[in-house]
Amino acid sequence: MKSPIAHRFLSLSCVLSLVLSCVGRGADPEAAAFKSPAALRAQTRYQQSSVAAAKRLTDELDRTLAYAVKAGALEEANQITEAKKQVAAGGAVIIDFKRQNLVTARNMYSDAIAHAKGQYFRDLEPALREATKAGDLPEANAIDAERKALESELADGKVTGKIENGLLLTIGGKRSVWDNKPITLPEKKTTVTLTGVLLLTGKVRTVKLRTAKANGSERLRFTVDGKVCDFHKEGSNHRYVIVTPQPGSDKLRLRLGDSIAANEWEFGPLEWSINDGQWREIPRRSMVAVD
Repeated sequence: MKSPIAHRFLSLSCVLSLVLSCVGRGADPEAAAFKSPAALRAQTRYQQSSVAAAKRLTDELDRTLAYAVKAGALEEANQITEAKKQVAAGGAVIIDFKRQNLVTARNMYSDAIAHAKGQYFRDLEPALREATKAGDLPEANAIDAERKALESELADGKVTGKIENGLLLTIGGKRSVWDNKPITLPEKKTTVTLTGVLLLTGKVRTVKLRTAKANGSERLRFTVDGKVCDFHKEGSNHRYVIVTPQPGSDKLRLRLGDSIAANEWEFGPLEWSINDGQWREIPRRSMVAVD
């Protein structure tokens, strides 16, 4: 019969064997079979970014694993090994680490992958136009399918039916996709909500949001990433909100609702000002209609 010390040694040996089997594999996301140069460039850029993010996390996991093994911390060693498997599979790392360095590394990995997917989504847009103009419909459809899958992941929410650009508009229980054009809202007793995701481009520090119609700015409250926003006043009566995106995030989860005006108001289109720039109408392609 083996002693407890022998059992611990064998268990740690198994851990090390599993870890070594993961070394060098890195993230290997499933790749769509593109053939156009623009789509292939976008795909290569995404894969390179994903592999680099996976390597940074794996290096930190390896360093911490050495300490855990040396300290005889079997539970933590097993956690790290499982995390390495998740990284190698190209999926999200969902291990509840206790060490702060691993929590930070895991969160940075998640943010980096989200950023890479957002960039991939944007890089595929000109590739889609190019393939469509060239009459290569199979290639265009493959690129379009990839972009829609990315939209769903970036939205990080339940997609309502077909993935569409715009915001999900609910008026009195009736749903439709709003294309960011002016609409007349019903009276206060009718429930009105707009929900969806705004996709950001480049290095965004702050975002101001408003509706082009001043009266409509006071009709629906803005909730962004789960936080209710306070209105700021611009000029005599135009109101807006200021939002700071989550670190490393390429999106804002938006909800407009909770009527605070009794009359009918014309509402829309929504506008944004990025990094204290000029007010511009939010393009529909930057909106994803999801719950």
